[in-house]
Amino acid sequence: MSASPFLQVPIRLQHQAPEVFERLAEIGMLCVRAKNLTGELVAIADPAGLAMESGDSLLFPGLGLSVARERVVGLHALRMASLPQNPGILELDFTQGRFPLAFALPDELADGARLREFVAEFCVEEVELMELLRWRDGLSAPVEACPCCKAAAAERRARPDLHPLAPILADLVELQLPMHCRIRGDGFDFSRFIEPRRVSFEGGAITLNDDSGECVLRVDPAQAHALWVLPLCSDGETRSSVRIYDTFGSMNLEFSVPDDRFVKPWQGYCRAACP
Repeated sequence: MSASPFLQVPIRLQHQAPEVFERLAEIGMLCVRAKNLTGELVAIADPAGLAMESGDSLLFPGLGLSVARERVVGLHALRMASLPQNPGILELDFTQGRFPLAFALPDELADGARLREFVAEFCVEEVELMELLRWRDGLSAPVEACPCCKAAAAERRARPDLHPLAPILADLVELQLPMHCRIRGDGFDFSRFIEPRRVSFEGGAITLNDDSGECVLRVDPAQAHALWVLPLCSDGETRSSVRIYDTFGSMNLEFSVPDDRFVKPWQGYCRAACP
């Protein structure tokens, strides 16, 4: 009798095991997918075997990632239908979190040897996919916008190229401006430097690809309710910063580039988009 396929159903892992995050940092190159209501940042990086405690946070300096450890309520290994050739991914769940933080092994072979070893070390039990999804639904309250906000969101998603974020990102691509991007979630903070190469608007989203092909920023214009363009000074350097807020007033994304000379023209794009 042949063995059952690996991760035929999701597997719940020991998220509270003292060494689980140290082992994650030692597993090799990771593709991190951080998502919130407005955006998604996907990047490949090497954690370099380093996971550090800092107060209530767990830091992965090589990834540009911090995790609020006390908010972690689950860790699961599962397959993704959109990645049939990948042996599986790991997902962290957070209390009051709408979206899990995901890790894939981009250089893992089809047999998933390193992932299998990690899962075997921290395995708790198998769980049916629908049971996992129902459990996740109970982690946070449903998000419901008013009819006016729904209508405005539908308009923004129908024409993402008209969102003021579109010409801002087009400037980054045209001028080849390296940007520092940061996404916040319910239990994590993830940041990467991106060298923009191309911006596109397929599927109602605004997508920015970097020059290396190892980083993608995707923004849902329907949820990008407001932009705040402002000058910032960090470590003695002046920067042009863009903060993106969702329909509930929470800052979901922030990116910045060197020099504050882009603040006025980018504010102009925002004014021009206002009815």
